[in-house]
Amino acid sequence: MKAAQLYGEHNLQVTEVPMPRIEAPDEVLVRIHACGICPSDLRAYMGTTKRMGQLPHTLIPGHEWAGEVVEVGAEVEGLRPGDRVVANWRITCGRCYYCGQGLFHYCMDTRHGRVRGGFCEYGLAPAYSLYCIPENVSYEEATFTEPLACCINGLSMSNVHLGDDVLIIGAGPIGLLHVQLARLFGARVIVSEPVAARREQALQLGAHEALDPSTGDVAQRVFELTEGRGANTVIVAVGMPQAIVQAMQCVAACGTVNVFAGVYPAAEMAVDPNTIHYKQLILTGSHDFTPHHFRTALKLIQYGMVRVLPLISHVLPLEQIKEAFELVAGRQGLKVIVRML
Repeated sequence: MKAAQLYGEHNLQVTEVPMPRIEAPDEVLVRIHACGICPSDLRAYMGTTKRMGQLPHTLIPGHEWAGEVVEVGAEVEGLRPGDRVVANWRITCGRCYYCGQGLFHYCMDTRHGRVRGGFCEYGLAPAYSLYCIPENVSYEEATFTEPLACCINGLSMSNVHLGDDVLIIGAGPIGLLHVQLARLFGARVIVSEPVAARREQALQLGAHEALDPSTGDVAQRVFELTEGRGANTVIVAVGMPQAIVQAMQCVAACGTVNVFAGVYPAAEMAVDPNTIHYKQLILTGSHDFTPHHFRTALKLIQYGMVRVLPLISHVLPLEQIKEAFELVAGRQGLKVIVRML
């Protein structure tokens, strides 16, 4: 089958690799139709993280994938060829300390490699990690299930309440998902984003205010919009230390700052601890998702409670995957989807 493999920084090539085969009775072979480019994929492509390991990598990049069942193992029930599915890449043990607390995203024995797929023509996964795509949801829309699940986890950690003022720093695809979720939580939403097209998209998707950080003091403007209090919650949806510092300047007393985006390469930042102490702040982060978040994300997409189609700016074929990654690297457009068919 055709698959994309990473041979080095900015060196992503489409090659021929062996097609996966069902080897366990609970496995399902899937013809992949679409896969979204995630920031973690981009970091490997740019060389800002070495998590991909030795290159060329034996595991094909990409985890936001959806496709059509073509074959099922002998013990698989509830799925059959022709079913449309989206894959949850995180396979957990269900027995460790964290799984016992329902914190499956911190499983101490994650089964890496059991879900295989991404930017390739065929994927393989155990049946219990596959979710049927509702009839009214396209393959492209279904690829948002995993990133939206991460955002649902993020909002659950952010102490957002009905009527709160929420500031979201960054209006890329992740920030725009947060905009819509914050509205569902009943918040008044303010966005800070330097790209005009993204500010406009944020307003169309429910933000009440969209600030340009390049033309003024964001903290001053946030305080003006909130009667001098600041935002109850600030979600940092860009991986920049200065954005985290800015968030702490914009948050209200007794508020919450959620460092949602990872920072690569790793960095340090100067923070006055008295800011946390005297403002009685909650400084937190959020990472990945649980199976419940994943299922909820698909439901929100199904019923139009979160709109993802407006976030898709480019859909390119597998043969143009390098161009697709360069679009994301250059912050051109919003979400870039790679189609295998």
